[in-house]
Order: sequence, then structure tokens, then C-alpha cells
Amino acid sequence: MYIPGPSELFHTMASLIPIIQEVLPIVMPASISVTRSADILPPSEHTSSGDQPDDRTDVSPKTVIPAAAPTPAPTPAPAAGPAGGARVISRDAIVGQAESMCATVLIIKPRSSSLIHHNGEQETILYVTSGTGGVLLSQPKDEDERHPERHVLGRGDFAYIPAWLEHQAVNESEFEDLMLVVIRSGSAPVEVNLKTWGGAEMKKARS
Repeated sequence: MYIPGPSELFHTMASLIPIIQEVLPIVMPASISVTRSADILPPSEHTSSGDQPDDRTDVSPKTVIPAAAPTPAPTPAPAAGPAGGARVISRDAIVGQAESMCATVLIIKPRSSSLIHHNGEQETILYVTSGTGGVLLSQPKDEDERHPERHVLGRGDFAYIPAWLEHQAVNESEFEDLMLVVIRSGSAPVEVNLKTWGGAEMKKARS
């Protein structure tokens, strides 16, 4: 009676792994995961807060530092927020639950902007859920161009951002928040903030 050696057994078992990976979801189907809006945003963020003071304490915001880069003349400079108020807030919606997809919610206060950044190898889709003053800036196509490309966004609009493309989200509205759903092609968001278009990466502040 022929008895296979350890090497043959190993290769046989290894060849079964792809089959097992295909069968397991059928035998043990995954469950749907739901994240409620109330778990992502405090009640004050379900409607536009206008220029009301932002005194939330239950949000883990990402406060934006205005990028030191020239912007088109119609684009306002980011305004300083109320005392203690974040001007740009990012909240996780579905993160770490899928291997190649994640979703976050981005809120940009009136006359404010995100930092210039790219998302590394991740491709990104933006969907505007509310707001009327949205502008998406993307890096100039060549060195001779003075200003970044400008793409106006309104409620219901989608935008696709390729991997590594530098971009910046701006809210030109005087009173209304800009809220976007951000879907990236990775289990968790990757965001590399830059000092300026084509510039060096911003160092994270030490805690």
C-alpha cells in the first residue's frame, strides 16, 4: 500500500485551500452588517447646522489645517471654526469588515476644506448626500498650470478618484455643511496629507 510522504500531503492540502475558500461562504454564509446613521453622526449633524457653533464632544473629528497652496480665485480660503469646533469631520461607517472596500462619512463645514491629499493605492468614489457648495480640486496635469483642476459637486453627484491622484474637497457655501459618503477600495481608509500640490507629506503630530 502506497503511503504519500509529508511533501505530497502538504501539496495536496494546499491545493484544497482554494476549494475550501469557495465552499465556506456557502456552508457558513456571512451576515449583513448595518451601521445606523445615529451611530455615525450625532443628531445635530443629520441636518445642516449652518454657522451655528460646533460644540460637539462625542465626535472624534479630524480638524483640517488649511493647505499652503494656491487655489482658484473663486475658491474661498478655509475659515477658522468656532472655538473648539472642527471644520472637517470624518467618521467611520463600514471599516475593517471587508477585504477590499470601506466607507466613511465626510462633513466639511461652510467655507472650509480638507487638506490636499491622496489615497495611496486605493481608488475612491465620492457621493454627495447634502450641500450645494461642493468643489473637488485635483492636481494640475502639468507643471505649467498654475491652478488645480476644478470640479463642482452638488447633492446627488458622484466622483471617481483614481489611486495616487492628489485632490482636495472644498465647501464654498456660506451657511450649509457639505456631507459626502466616501468609498475606498481597501479594508480601511488610507489618506496621505500633503503640504502642497506635488509637495512633501505632512508629518503627523506627535501625541
